[in-house]
Amino acid sequence: MDELMIMCFGDSITYGYCADYGKDYVSLFKAKVREDFPEDRITIRNRGVNGESSRNGLARLECELATYSPDLVIMLFGSNDSAYGPWYHVGYEEFSRNYDLIISGVKAAGAQLILITPPPVIEDEEMPFIENSVLEGYCEIIREKAEKNSLKLIDMNKAFKEHPPLTALLQWDGVHISAEGYRLFFETVYETVRPVIENMLKK
Repeated sequence: MDELMIMCFGDSITYGYCADYGKDYVSLFKAKVREDFPEDRITIRNRGVNGESSRNGLARLECELATYSPDLVIMLFGSNDSAYGPWYHVGYEEFSRNYDLIISGVKAAGAQLILITPPPVIEDEEMPFIENSVLEGYCEIIREKAEKNSLKLIDMNKAFKEHPPLTALLQWDGVHISAEGYRLFFETVYETVRPVIENMLKK
């Protein structure tokens, strides 16, 4: 493969909401790829959009695929889908259907797809928008989609739970990711994605 295009597709967690410059996972990912594959032409696009749900992602998918023609898509939705509120919430049934349509669309475009589960949150009386018990249902749907479609899965929800304290991994709002959290996020992603990149470059 002469050139590899990777698209990181998702919501504010992919975007790097309120992260220090260069400390979000996509920036760390880009830097490590340049270091590990200096002779290869690899482009990584951050296509995370603040406030988006899987519904919004599905709506812009066709345009994103046409614009960037990715060879690999790394996707994360679910946090906003699970949030209580008229602007965000997407129920389990629609979320599952949105994922089916996105998976079909990415496959039809000839790209590989890797799914990520959303990290857990810190539940607080002042920020009652997401509950982990509800979020877990979205994670289960993502796990099931990965298994059913033979897709690689990065279980970020599990990874964050296995590296306490959660307060060090999240920002003040208990939802978005801190610098320390993004380091763990990046390392977890790269463990899965690096061998995929190596295999794709051999083709």
